Amino acid sequence: MTKFPKKVKYDINLVWDMESGGDVYFKRSPKLKLDMPVEFGGKGRSPCPDEYFLSAVGGCYLTTFLYFKERLGLKPRDLRVTVQATANYFAPKGYRITEIMVFMQVDVDEEEKEKAEECIELTIEHCHLTRSMEQGLPIKVVPNVRVHS
Repeated sequence: MTKFPKKVKYDINLVWDMESGGDVYFKRSPKLKLDMPVEFGGKGRSPCPDEYFLSAVGGCYLTTFLYFKERLGLKPRDLRVTVQATANYFAPKGYRITEIMVFMQVDVDEEEKEKAEECIELTIEHCHLTRSMEQGLPIKVVPNVRVHS
């Protein structure tokens, strides 16, 4: 059984690139670049913060699923997570993400179907990022377990 720390702290640093974006520095990983979308006056050279935000949500579902996959002994053939967001403009306060949709597709052999469904349920229940946001932002998860015979 994995022993979890009581508290985890994450630090990142962002440095403006003197144009319409910047670099994101992490303690343990290579830097990432980000930019403003062209629609908002940026150059669109790199993903925008919204795209990184969605990748964090999707990454949380992916890694949470992988954790429970190991605990349940599930052997999927494939796993894909797609995340979509809708942002609406509300004058005078500007844009706000109003909905996130997470599509989880797991391909399994027929005898693993129930285990895959349980793994998705546990993933939805335990993804800490979406649990942290759920009071202010509706998040819908669309599971899809595909059985191979």
